[in-house]
Amino acid sequence: MRRFRAHLLEIPPYTSARDEFRGEATIYLDANENNLASWSVPYHRYPDPHHVELRGALSAHLGVPAEQLLCGAGSDELIDWLLRAICEPSKDSILTISPTYGVYATYARMHGVGVREVPLEEDFSLPVEGLLAAADEHTPIAFLCRPNNPTGTLWSADSVRRFMERFEGWVVLDEAYIEFSSEPQGWLPYRRDGTIILRTFSKAWGMAGWRVGYAIADPEVAALFYRTKLPYNLSLPAQQAAIKALKNWQEVQNSIRQIQAERQRVAESLLRLSIVEKVFPSEANFLLVRFRGAYEVYQALAERGIVVRYRGNLPQCAETLRITIGTPAENDALLRALEEMDKKRVKAFPLK
Repeated sequence: MRRFRAHLLEIPPYTSARDEFRGEATIYLDANENNLASWSVPYHRYPDPHHVELRGALSAHLGVPAEQLLCGAGSDELIDWLLRAICEPSKDSILTISPTYGVYATYARMHGVGVREVPLEEDFSLPVEGLLAAADEHTPIAFLCRPNNPTGTLWSADSVRRFMERFEGWVVLDEAYIEFSSEPQGWLPYRRDGTIILRTFSKAWGMAGWRVGYAIADPEVAALFYRTKLPYNLSLPAQQAAIKALKNWQEVQNSIRQIQAERQRVAESLLRLSIVEKVFPSEANFLLVRFRGAYEVYQALAERGIVVRYRGNLPQCAETLRITIGTPAENDALLRALEEMDKKRVKAFPLK
């Protein structure tokens, strides 16, 4: 049942002169750029629409052929494109779990596509049978975030494989947080036809401001993307920054190890507080924490200038906050604020 929207295959792609020209040129008079601009770098030029250098650098880093890679303005652009490329509005639905990253459902509804959400198991494990029962010929794509946001859960490879073996559509594995997990290679060693792996430079690589994401997919997916995406979807500075980052992988790994150590330290410290009911196991760079009076804790932290994410409005996440692991100093400030609340038993939210 893996398919694309049929009309996309018949649309002639938009092409620029940069698409049509092959070779090295010394004078570019094709794109109505301002050639008198005074930039010290060629920012007056449109960026490479095919991300050739970036895809080459990613290919070397991942050991994946460049023709299986596609790059976008954050993985959000790739999610949006997949929905437009695969799902028929007012007819199809996406398949996903709940709770999870909210963009899947939001973007689907923006495109007139339905959403079939299957609750996670009580222990936040993957509901394989529930997902399969919710699937039919009108669910051509499934979105699974691993590690999951906001739970931090890294579902077992066996459960993911069991779902993939029986689901007939495209399976999108969103691995935005995979570098922080105990399986940093993610699904790459197991990738099969019909699997689309999403990655981002926004999390472990520390480049959220640049908005660079990428996917590893079948060559036919990448080929269609480069025929139908926005012409210049990824800026030149963003492409350059990502290429530079790939050369500093050792430095990135050092920061990942420090975040993993801080994640453990913060979790252990939180468990010593009486206002904390549970710290859920996490394989991401955040912790989902159940408090006694989570919204009041959220407000009290905000009053101290500390912003966390209230998640108590999500299914199975009652009385929870999602707390990103920051620098050691930021984590210390958070813990001091929570310890102060704990000692005072903050009258605004008495312990249950």
